[in-house]
Amino acid sequence: MPRTVYSPEHCLQYLEQYASKEIFAIGLILGQMTDARENVIHLARTPEEKGSEIGIESNYGLDKSEIAKNLSSVSEAWIADHARHVTRMLPGGMFVQGIFVTSDEDVFEDPNCFSKLRSTLNHIYKGLSINEYMFGNCPYSNERLILHMSTSTKVLTCKSLEVGGLNKNTTLKPVEWKFSPKALSWQRLDCYYEFDEIYPVIVKNSGVSVKNQFQQILESAHKIIESSVMFIDGELKDGSESLDQLIKKKKTKTNTKLTQNEAPKSMHVSLFVPYENTLPETVEYLECEGSIHFSGVVSSSVFIYPKATVKEAIAAVKQDIVRSLASRFTMHCDALIDDNLLPEEKICFNEPPRRVLVPVGSLYLCDYLFPGEAPAEALLSVRELLDLKITETDVICDVETPADTSEFDALDRDASSEELLATPQEASQFMYITGLCFAMLVLLVSIIIHYYDGIIQVLSKIFPKS
Repeated sequence: MPRTVYSPEHCLQYLEQYASKEIFAIGLILGQMTDARENVIHLARTPEEKGSEIGIESNYGLDKSEIAKNLSSVSEAWIADHARHVTRMLPGGMFVQGIFVTSDEDVFEDPNCFSKLRSTLNHIYKGLSINEYMFGNCPYSNERLILHMSTSTKVLTCKSLEVGGLNKNTTLKPVEWKFSPKALSWQRLDCYYEFDEIYPVIVKNSGVSVKNQFQQILESAHKIIESSVMFIDGELKDGSESLDQLIKKKKTKTNTKLTQNEAPKSMHVSLFVPYENTLPETVEYLECEGSIHFSGVVSSSVFIYPKATVKEAIAAVKQDIVRSLASRFTMHCDALIDDNLLPEEKICFNEPPRRVLVPVGSLYLCDYLFPGEAPAEALLSVRELLDLKITETDVICDVETPADTSEFDALDRDASSEELLATPQEASQFMYITGLCFAMLVLLVSIIIHYYDGIIQVLSKIFPKS
């Protein structure tokens, strides 16, 4: 039985706008795969490559001679970089499912075209595997889609190809692509994860790298989030239940009905981290030069096919939180001039980019704005990376508020007096000396108690009773 993929009808119109003008185009297929159904949400054309640079910029002013006209002139690395940037904008549970092409070539029969497509998909797979916390590759399948529309015949063909393996003789598999005239309804799940952790800055001979330190913090956060228990609308749900079953049960209890066109309300997801009252057998003491305090709330909005299971929905929420943290850390590190984590000041305040939501069809993807950036910056990203035109009013900017720096300002004033701040070495010595004095006191008391009777007898002889 061939694999079946469902997509909204506007994806067909999107392909036809290029095929009707006989324009060669290549881009990404964005979607979600669950046990119930595989849905495509959007097709995003890859922007034209600007010179030999790899980035997100597109050159709309290129001469026609410089624009790619066929598959042979396309850079696999450029498309893989496009997939990496787009993955940051996808909520948890959404992935780059493959690539689409509009051309007059028979990409499945021409050996050169097929080799190029396979190489491109493997470049995307490897590029998204570099940072495991971005969850770039769909964990449910290694098969990626290739959707082709002929500019001459307007015939649409879709096939799948396995990527990431060592077998270079992977064969194409047929895929049935179906267009839905009605917009698909999505179940939205909202979660707010409070991030309030303090991490030590470990000193190494080669210095302290921001990226390395953030990678360790991200690994720790990932373990905490994966071990957490999630409640939907305040209740622990059975992982095998589907989301639409939960909605029906809730409506039965409240005796209310949903009309056919009414979208279900958002479900609230609460995250509870289990407390582990265990200590390691051996404690490793490391020299620290300082600490990093992460504080704030990560906003998570995930859209799931209503017939998906609770287990799949919870996995998507966890992916979304970790992917959001990984995206911010990467963007923050890329924006830094100096990779050295230790500043000259005693206290240094940094604000990573905050999350905003951008509409794509009947759901929302996301973008990130640095402090001081306006919603217009998100419009540029959406146009270049998603090939969409939206207005500033479409961008939802209040899901996360800018950081409150009042507490930092107070700490900065307190840190202005260096004599009040002990260095890490001084603090270590003070703790060591305090522990030594206490041990000597305990030893003295134990000696007195042990030899108490003997001391009383000696004192009675020296000082006899009158």
